[in-house]
Amino acid sequence: APDPLDHFQATDLVMLDAKDMRIAARVRRPGYSMLYPNQFTIRAQVPSGAETELSKIVNGYGDWMFYGHAGTDGRTLQNWWLIDLRAFRASLIRHGINGTSIRMGDKRNPDGTCFKWFDIRSFPDDPPLVVARG
Repeated sequence: APDPLDHFQATDLVMLDAKDMRIAARVRRPGYSMLYPNQFTIRAQVPSGAETELSKIVNGYGDWMFYGHAGTDGRTLQNWWLIDLRAFRASLIRHGINGTSIRMGDKRNPDGTCFKWFDIRSFPDDPPLVVARG
């Protein structure tokens, strides 16, 4: 164990029990942070009909999602969130129950790709959706 734990907390050994964490990631192009500062999007449909990120997440895959907005230089992040996908799924299940209402909508791009957008502010406080931000 590290010396502070040994010296002050009667700890000689530390056992680490970790499981793999599956993290989805998406970074939007510069400019979207200003237009949609409290919104994240997940691909919901593609012209080929292939399974999308939203379907995979709803079906239980993924633990967290890193969602960021690129800075104007294209190399930095203007802001970002680490989203707990278990909390996301729980909120979707409870949507519309006991006055819980998530603000969300659909966005169709000219290439036939569709995204579902979600307003972070509309998610319940418990369990917390956003576990880190920057």
